[in-house]
Amino acid sequence: MAAFGEPDALFVPIELKVVRSGLLVELRPHQVAFHHKHASLGCLTFILVEYHPPKTRIDRYAEWLLYSGEQVIELARTGVRLEPLGRWPALRPSWVMLRALLTGRDVPG
Repeated sequence: MAAFGEPDALFVPIELKVVRSGLLVELRPHQVAFHHKHASLGCLTFILVEYHPPKTRIDRYAEWLLYSGEQVIELARTGVRLEPLGRWPALRPSWVMLRALLTGRDVPG
C-alpha cells in the first residue's frame, strides 16, 4: 500500500485510476501536487486511467489512457476529455507502445 501522496508504482511513478462513470478522473490534491512538482523538476511521472465510457459497463469497451505528470492539472480539471499520450483497449493493451512511452524510448519498428 502506497504512503499518503506516493504513486502506485515507484520504478516509473504511475498513478493508477479507474473512471467507471462520468468523465472526471478522481485525483486528490496531494496526488496532483506530487505529479506537478516532479514534472516541474523534469522527472517523468504518469497517470494511467482505465476508462469505461458511459452506458458501456461491459469491460470489453474499457480503454487505458496514459497521461504524463505534466498534464495532471488539466487532467484533474477536464478529465478524460484531455488528449492522452496513448490510448489502448483495456483488454488488448499495446505493451510495446506503453513501455516505449514510459521509458522515453522509440517504439520498435
